[in-house]
Amino acid sequence: MNEHHRASETLAAEASALLVAGNRPESIEKYRQAGELEVQAFQETSPKSQRTRSVLAVSLVSLFYKACEYDRAEHEIFALLASRELNCWAQKQLRELLEVVADERIILEGLDQRYTGEAFTVSLKGGEIGVGTGPLDLVLEKASGFRNLLYRMAECVAERPLRLRGAPPKELTDLLQVRTTQPAVGSYRLEMKLTEPAQPDLFEQPSIEARQVTDKLFQFLEAVSTGSRDSVELSVPDPRYRRALLQLVQNVSPRGKRLEEIALYRATEGAPQAVYLTSALPGRIRKVLPEREVEQGDEPEELRGVLRALHLDENWLELILPVGDHERCDTMPDMLDDVVGPMVNQEVIVSGVRRKKQGGVRRVLIQEIELAEPA
Repeated sequence: MNEHHRASETLAAEASALLVAGNRPESIEKYRQAGELEVQAFQETSPKSQRTRSVLAVSLVSLFYKACEYDRAEHEIFALLASRELNCWAQKQLRELLEVVADERIILEGLDQRYTGEAFTVSLKGGEIGVGTGPLDLVLEKASGFRNLLYRMAECVAERPLRLRGAPPKELTDLLQVRTTQPAVGSYRLEMKLTEPAQPDLFEQPSIEARQVTDKLFQFLEAVSTGSRDSVELSVPDPRYRRALLQLVQNVSPRGKRLEEIALYRATEGAPQAVYLTSALPGRIRKVLPEREVEQGDEPEELRGVLRALHLDENWLELILPVGDHERCDTMPDMLDDVVGPMVNQEVIVSGVRRKKQGGVRRVLIQEIELAEPA
């Protein structure tokens, strides 16, 4: 490797540090300069040094991509592939980079969005998951669940009031969008890539950044996986948000024989992060959920049945019990629709208290709800 390559590495490191510090414009310019130096390094390397030229080829394209020089990146990819002078692995990486650049262009031009560089991989393993395949209902359920969890965490990081009903606020979804890529062979994998507006408001600083959300999400999941109440409380001090996030993690956790494990991976500046969710997690979550207050005279009650109907604005839901009876139950005012909504037409376990109401009707007030493990 020559002096131009070493200078390129120095500029790329400076660009990365500037990006972390929030100085995107200067970071982009540094990446562009690093790309130009890498081109010179490639040109000065003998064609006989095929491995070195292959490394430099992938590096220079990556640098132009990071500099948002998409036309230049595409031009270099086509020229490098046409030369047929690179190792097979380098050609494969360049074709993959071509797909990434094309996707970035679609987002930038069609959706007025750009990738933030923050992403994490959700890997489903075991049970009914095959090699790069999985049941559609299960895959969609988990993808939707992690999306809900991510937006809730974003609202928590932004210190917004807890949302009880409806979709995340538009200003948040405009600021932070989630896109998924196709699964990879080996398990069923989804990469969740976070985007942001391509042209941010010059006069108003964003309330959150993508990195803050993914940092907090992995910190919280690591705390939950240990089963330590203190660690969970330290991660999310607000008890209402803590309950909401714990319930959403409970929803996405593996249950029964359909799915054995969910692994989450994330590349960071240091060592890669990994968190594993198993069927043991729902039991740990029950132990760390903030406790509900019980009034004198209320009798603890637990019911199992299919969730058939609900109206959270009026604080009730209806179960079909195993014997076929319909039982309408009251719900707590803070029961969240993105927690309960995905459970409709599925078997659930509810716990709470049976209390006396006007007219002598004793109804169950549901304090907690979770999906039942399949028999």
